[in-house]
Amino acid sequence: MNKYILSIETTTNICSVSLFNNDEIISLKEDNNRKHSSLLGYFVNDIFQSTSFDVKDLDSIAISNGPGSYTGLRIGLSFAKGMAYALKKPIIPINTIDSLNYIIDDLNYFIILSAYKNFYYIQEYKHGIKSNDIKFDTLESIKKESKIYGYTEKKLDREIIKINPSSKNIAKIALKYYDNYICKDIKTIKPNYIKPIKFKENIS
Repeated sequence: MNKYILSIETTTNICSVSLFNNDEIISLKEDNNRKHSSLLGYFVNDIFQSTSFDVKDLDSIAISNGPGSYTGLRIGLSFAKGMAYALKKPIIPINTIDSLNYIIDDLNYFIILSAYKNFYYIQEYKHGIKSNDIKFDTLESIKKESKIYGYTEKKLDREIIKINPSSKNIAKIALKYYDNYICKDIKTIKPNYIKPIKFKENIS
């Protein structure tokens, strides 16, 4: 049975939307100018207009749910939830780090994703398997001889093998683990911020 999935990735400066029919990509729209609020709706509409695909025929919506940019996560998940409620379709939330790891064929390494300032979301892998919980730290916490994959907009003194976050990888994981990851109770889906968000207290 065919599975039609709309996939959304907004956890970094990259806005990525794709439409899949099983493993076949029907359409892909991407931009790295951090204009998620204006581009996301446009990309989705353009995909359905250009492919003549009926949005009502979607089986589900896959979304990258973090870790990543607070603003990007909020925009992407809010859009996905609104669309899912309107169409009465389920959502498949996918971990951003898992989507980066999906295309890595290696044994011992780290995956990083920019957080803010000089901090990163860092996941260690041993023999291709997560060895610890993801941590929120600086690159100095990673041994210099370690191999690092991941994504950041910053210029680094250390060498990393760059992997761009993409809705393509989100869709492929969603399809692979469809029955295990699908969530029909949309209100329970929350962004994976990892680090608690702290707001400055008002000083009168």
